[in-house]
Amino acid sequence: MSHQKTILCPVRCAGIGLHTGREAELTLLPAPPGSGIVFERADLPGAPLIPARPEHVVDVHYATTLAAGDVQVRTVEHLLAALSGLGVDNLRVRLTGPEVPILDGSAAPFVSLLKTAGIRRYLLPKTPIWVRRPITVRAGDRWISAEPAGRLVVDYAMTFGHAKFPAQRIVLTLNRETFIREVAPSRTFGFLRDVQALWSQGLALGGSLENAVVIGEEGVLNETLRFEDEMIRHKVLDLIGDLYLLGRPLKAKVTAHGAGHALHAHLAREILRQHRAAEAAATAPEPAWELPFLTPEPVSPAAL
Repeated sequence: MSHQKTILCPVRCAGIGLHTGREAELTLLPAPPGSGIVFERADLPGAPLIPARPEHVVDVHYATTLAAGDVQVRTVEHLLAALSGLGVDNLRVRLTGPEVPILDGSAAPFVSLLKTAGIRRYLLPKTPIWVRRPITVRAGDRWISAEPAGRLVVDYAMTFGHAKFPAQRIVLTLNRETFIREVAPSRTFGFLRDVQALWSQGLALGGSLENAVVIGEEGVLNETLRFEDEMIRHKVLDLIGDLYLLGRPLKAKVTAHGAGHALHAHLAREILRQHRAAEAAATAPEPAWELPFLTPEPVSPAAL
């Protein structure tokens, strides 16, 4: 049986936000069982807490943004992927700015931070979310689906429209070890041709060769790639983080073609809707069987 987990002691890191370009300190704090992953904006006294749940997703443009009212936290997916990979269910995430630090652009620094904090196991069991029937969501020629499976398997494919990197595909069976080894180190990426357009939208203001794989016309501008197919591995990382908005481990085979944060979030909402419907059906009371009301036929006095 798997049990709920948190961390043993608080840990901190600091860094720049990928899109805002603003410095922020991030503190991870232990949380009680059943509390889930919750974000706190320490720079905004009295601000509401923001649960990491699908219903709190307010923006999926180049990152996943959560909000409660007017209070937001941006680019949460890499941290959530690390929490999913290490099985941490309950955590208070305290931020002194609007965006989770990008660090080196991957989930590996968050994995190291969690290992430094140590993992505490509660006695309270956690139950996974099982996909019972196939689900598919589409946006034009992009799509993502989930179907029943005994473990989390991801089959991700994407076309990049680049001469050096036309397309990539990867199939992974996810567990703690494969996540740490095969997914967590993969960095976010972008194309040099898109930088000016991103800046004009107020995006990628903190991006650099220190925290992203940058691809020019002739290939990668960084010194080296961590994986030959690092880009598609990072798409899997983003998917794992976005699906952890479900708050519980997922048992399904997820197949994606050209998907991104918007389709990830849409799939998470559909999985949650299906799961809640199945739970409601399982707990619904059995219908009461009643005999139809019979009106007695009149009896004549002569028959008595």
